[in-house]
Amino acid sequence: MRLLDPSIDYVFKVLFKDPDDEPRLIAMLTAILEPAVPIVAVRVLNPEIPPDVATAKSIVLDLRVEFRDGRQLFAEMETWPRASFPGRFLFSWARLHVQQLDRGEHYTRLQPTIGIAWIAGDGRFERIAGSRAGHVHSRYRINEVTTGRELTDHLDLHLLELPKRRSDSTLSESLGRWARFFDHPSETELRELAREDEVMAETVKKLERVSADEIHFQNAEARRMGEWRDRYEKTFERDEGRAEKLRELVRSMLANGLPRDTVARIADV
Repeated sequence: MRLLDPSIDYVFKVLFKDPDDEPRLIAMLTAILEPAVPIVAVRVLNPEIPPDVATAKSIVLDLRVEFRDGRQLFAEMETWPRASFPGRFLFSWARLHVQQLDRGEHYTRLQPTIGIAWIAGDGRFERIAGSRAGHVHSRYRINEVTTGRELTDHLDLHLLELPKRRSDSTLSESLGRWARFFDHPSETELRELAREDEVMAETVKKLERVSADEIHFQNAEARRMGEWRDRYEKTFERDEGRAEKLRELVRSMLANGLPRDTVARIADV
């Protein structure tokens, strides 16, 4: 059976956006956040997918989630993080945070807002965001630079870098399974995950259903090809070292499972 890659942002959203997906969404968030109090209920605030999702480069397919206590969270899959990613990620947090209040409401009503981004790509994200070397999970808060004292717990950002998962011995079992699931898994790896954990088994079943849906399959593949084409075109526009960078990019496409004829179409710009 042809299976979609869970590291495609479209697939990530479709896997968790519906009410029936709530137990698996809670399991993923619990593995990342390790909350002191169990997460018992969440609600996805933006389950819709824009009709032009396959062709629009600017659409960010995130999940906006509300907890029972009023806190909000957004989670996304970043296929190819660009240098602008930290600014965009912080802007996404700020936009969701300010939506908590209407004009005239007091700031004491504000709840913490959480941002989560799974990072796929080529493993060079540390240069963009200053994340922890050798660790999948990096967490960012607001602290005074000398004392380390926290200003507020309202900003809480989590970045999870999939290329580091094989070398990170600190991962919990649950977070390690999610990292394996999102890191371009083979069918053999998916079967292993399904045998290890009931939640993962249900997640693999949902991936199979999504992959079997022709509309979902075409949209996801169009998103993936669009990412690769955009990356190729931006590399093509640069003169310095362009030839070697293009060869490196083509090798990366093939290593990430794109068929040779697909790579040839992308490169023929």
